[in-house]
Amino acid sequence: MHAFRPPLPADPYGYVTQIDGFLPVRAAAELVLREAVARARAVASDIDVSTHLIRGSAARGLLGEAPAARLLVVGSHGRSGLRGLLAGSVAIHVATHASSPVVVIRPTVGACVDGSASRSVARVVVGVDRTPSCTPAIGFAFQAAWQRGIPLTAVHAWTPDPPADFEAVSGPSVMAELFGNRAVEKALARWRDEFPCLPVVTRRVRGDPTQTLITESRGAALIVVGSRGRGHILGTVLGSVSQNVLQHAHCPIAIVQHGGRADAEPPTWIHQGMVS
Repeated sequence: MHAFRPPLPADPYGYVTQIDGFLPVRAAAELVLREAVARARAVASDIDVSTHLIRGSAARGLLGEAPAARLLVVGSHGRSGLRGLLAGSVAIHVATHASSPVVVIRPTVGACVDGSASRSVARVVVGVDRTPSCTPAIGFAFQAAWQRGIPLTAVHAWTPDPPADFEAVSGPSVMAELFGNRAVEKALARWRDEFPCLPVVTRRVRGDPTQTLITESRGAALIVVGSRGRGHILGTVLGSVSQNVLQHAHCPIAIVQHGGRADAEPPTWIHQGMVS
């Protein structure tokens, strides 16, 4: 799918006619689609590929396709900083409003300086917290790992409970860790039963959830985070974790809304042995 914006109407003196400006822009847009189809067929020649050329906003067009889509895939310019993430970004707008899961793929920046990416095992990473909103993301991650034939790493980052009184006495860290462990095992139980042959590694880390997920994204095939679907990404943990992961992750990021299409039963082809 490709969106293009027609040129503005001609000025009163007729220096540029509207039709003269429209045809080259549309031809360029059609060329973009043809090149995209050629690329897709070069990667997977046996998959049906269709095209859709629309006039207007790319974000609006993609969101219009979301209700009937299993997955939306968008690119990103990979600009650093909050301004680069939010200002005029189709990816962030689609990811925060689409009813279907969205995968954002940024430009590849190459191997890490310390070589950690090259030593990492290809895997799908999913963030797990203690709220129901991460359930669809976990299911999506299990399906993605099974489809690719690679392991799944479930990550839960925890910190001691906040102070419960004015003397800033935090709750016992052992209890926070215990509750976190129970939440992780409960969240994974259903999907372990559905995918009994899938290798699953759980990582429970005391520390910042954002930095933990960003670190785990090195060398990963995909990192999956959840969204509460309230008009902005809230992630699988409270605060701006998903926003920061989307900005700094070293691999493609899947954003799965709570209550969206991922809550439905897995696609039939997931259980028919298709692996890509």
